[in-house]
Amino acid sequence: MEDKGTPKVYLAVPIVNYYDSEITSLLGKILTDLGFEISSPWVLSGKDVGKTPEEIFFRDINAVKDSDILLAEISKPSHGVGMEVMQAYVSKKRIILVAREDSNISFLVRGIPGAILVEYSDYVDLEGKLRKILKEMTLL
Repeated sequence: MEDKGTPKVYLAVPIVNYYDSEITSLLGKILTDLGFEISSPWVLSGKDVGKTPEEIFFRDINAVKDSDILLAEISKPSHGVGMEVMQAYVSKKRIILVAREDSNISFLVRGIPGAILVEYSDYVDLEGKLRKILKEMTLL
């Protein structure tokens, strides 16, 4: 099997209105524990300082294009996360969507061909399900 290097994951989380440092930290930890490179490290701080909206747009779109997988937390609505998910789809990236079981997720997002939707009851549930999926993806 050819070594493709460290897989890159674009971590997409709401930043402007619904930033959740706890879930973002957990997702970041899971990815790094499993040896993935996070191609969007700025989301771990929840801040975008010193960049124009246009710079943020191109940075994020290019990082999605340069990634192998997009992992998006979609429990709360976010225009930015939605755009990142769509970019991953049109770029033919593997897509994993995670959301709390009680979330009201758009049918458009639920219907993305090939995307994996992980619904979770709590962080322990999420961690177990997500680790299993990511480990399986590294074997493909």
